Amino acid sequence: MKQLLTVLVIFSITTLFIACNSNTAESGTNTATEENTKSFDLATAKTAISATNAEFETLVSKMDTVGLAALYTSDAKMMVPNMPALSGKANIQSGFAGMFAETGPIGIKFTSDEVSGTEEMVSEVGSYSMTDKSGKEIDKGKYIVLWKMEDGKWKLHRDIFNSDMPPMAPAKK
Repeated sequence: MKQLLTVLVIFSITTLFIACNSNTAESGTNTATEENTKSFDLATAKTAISATNAEFETLVSKMDTVGLAALYTSDAKMMVPNMPALSGKANIQSGFAGMFAETGPIGIKFTSDEVSGTEEMVSEVGSYSMTDKSGKEIDKGKYIVLWKMEDGKWKLHRDIFNSDMPPMAPAKK
């Protein structure tokens, strides 16, 4: 009789354990991956990216190379036309410094056309217009940015762009 009672208790506990785990699996709360997927909201990511683009525009107008580099991930790559990729924040900051040394104060305006992705990576496709200090358009083109979450913020991880304008004539010697 004791053996039968022991078997019934073990059976009841096992059945209860299986039932509880089954309910957890059906509710979708059984894994961290499912929770992360459910917590990702593309609309929130789009809003954050839009805010960072606005900050980028402001920092360009102030020629703030430190602030601009801070918008990129620690292992970011910026792929500028007609030169090797700039890797890492220090090189990206130097790239902006070199650009500002040539152009002086400029303005830039981004128009985001597509944003898609997951909690791991978001891609953005858009266009830009660059103006000189008088407001005259000096460049326009398109870009693709891969955004990655770092330190709780969406940051530029891979940044590539190119101009729609004809190539500049070579400098005369």
